[in-house]
Amino acid sequence: MPDETTIGNPLDLWRQFLTDSERQWNGFFKDVLGTDTFSNAMNAWVETSLTVQRMVADNLERYYTAFNIPTHNDLMALGERMKGIEDALARIEAVLLVSSPELIAATPARRKPRRTKQPASTNGAGRSN
Repeated sequence: MPDETTIGNPLDLWRQFLTDSERQWNGFFKDVLGTDTFSNAMNAWVETSLTVQRMVADNLERYYTAFNIPTHNDLMALGERMKGIEDALARIEAVLLVSSPELIAATPARRKPRRTKQPASTNGAGRSN
């Protein structure tokens, strides 16, 4: 049976393999990614991607306008208008409650909606398949 000193630790071999492999990959990518050719290619790809994205957005805008569908900007503007209305209503409500606290007592409590859906039976006797 060989002793442990001649075989070595298998994890040391694995660690050395990973270190060497990482060093080789780092050198490869430094050589490839550090060139002007790669930089120009990535710049062209990003410009092309942005151009396509802009074209798609413009075409969708025309499509939405042609079919009278609200765009993202329309929905955002509508949301801002609704927020303004809600804020105005909250201010009006606050003024009314301060000036007339008896309105709180006169306001009927909101009723919860009726529960019409019945829970499923636990034994499954009510089911028909």
